[in-house]
Amino acid sequence: MLTLRFLHHYRKLTLAGLALGLTAFPQTVHAQFGLALSPMRTELNLSAGAQRNGSLSLANEDQDTGRYRVEILDLSIDKEAVPQFEKEIPGEKEFSCKDWVTVNPMEGEVPGRGQTIVRYTFRVPPNSPTRTYHCALGFTSLADPKKQDSMMGIVSLLRLASTFYITVGNPAPTGEVKKIAIEKLNAPDTSGYRAVISVENAGLTNLRGAGKIEVANDTGEVVQSSEFPTVVILPSRTQRLPLVLGKKLTDGNYTMRTRVNLGNGEIQEAVFRFRLPMNPQ
Repeated sequence: MLTLRFLHHYRKLTLAGLALGLTAFPQTVHAQFGLALSPMRTELNLSAGAQRNGSLSLANEDQDTGRYRVEILDLSIDKEAVPQFEKEIPGEKEFSCKDWVTVNPMEGEVPGRGQTIVRYTFRVPPNSPTRTYHCALGFTSLADPKKQDSMMGIVSLLRLASTFYITVGNPAPTGEVKKIAIEKLNAPDTSGYRAVISVENAGLTNLRGAGKIEVANDTGEVVQSSEFPTVVILPSRTQRLPLVLGKKLTDGNYTMRTRVNLGNGEIQEAVFRFRLPMNPQ
C-alpha cells in the first residue's frame, strides 16, 4: 500500500538551482583509446529566436592520433533509467533540440597527447513553445585506415555523448511520486528484489529528485538507507526509478519511506508497506 503526503513547501529551491544537475553523468568521461570528452552535459536558458555558440573539448591521452565522427542525436531515458541515444526517437519529437544545432567539424583527428575543439551553434526557432528541450552530440571513434589491413579480429568503436538541455521561457516544474512496486531481481549479491519508484512529470521541464529513501523492518529498525535516485526525469512522462534491495532484507514485513523534493517547491513523503517473499502472481 502506498501513502503519499506533501510535508511542506521548500521555497528556496528555484528552477535555476534544479538545472545545476539534471543527469547523473559526470562532466568529463575517459574511455579506451585515450579519448576524453568535456563537458558531458550542458544546460542553457535561451529565448525563442535566440542563438548561442559553444564548444566541446575532445582530448586524446594516447600517443597515437585518434579519429572521430560527430552525430546529432535524440535522447530518451528507458524504463531502467538508462539514457538512450539514437539518430531519431519519434516519441521525443516535441522536446527535441536536435534540429537546432550545427557542428563544426563533423569529423576530424585528435593528435596524440593532444586535444581538439569541436564548436556548435544552437539556433532556437522564433515560435518555440515554453518548455525544456533535449538532444545530444555523439562522438564515435574511427579506425585508422592505414592500420586496418594489419589489424586482426573485430575493430571496436567507441561512442561518447554530450547531452544538452535547453530551457525556453520559464516552465513550472510539476512532479509527483505515483507508485512504488516490488519486483524480483536475478542478482545473487542482493536480497533478490528491487523497488521501482514511478515518478510522474506532468510539466514541461526536467525534474531531478533530491531526498532520502529508508527501508525499516517490522521493529522499526532501518535496514537500508540511500539517496533518492538522481536520474533526470524528462517532461510529460512517468519515469521508473529502480532501487536494488540489499541482503539485509530477509523474509518479513517492511516499510519503505521516501522523502523527496522534485523541484516543485514541496517535500513529498511516500510510505509503502510490503512483505518478503512476494506472493506468487
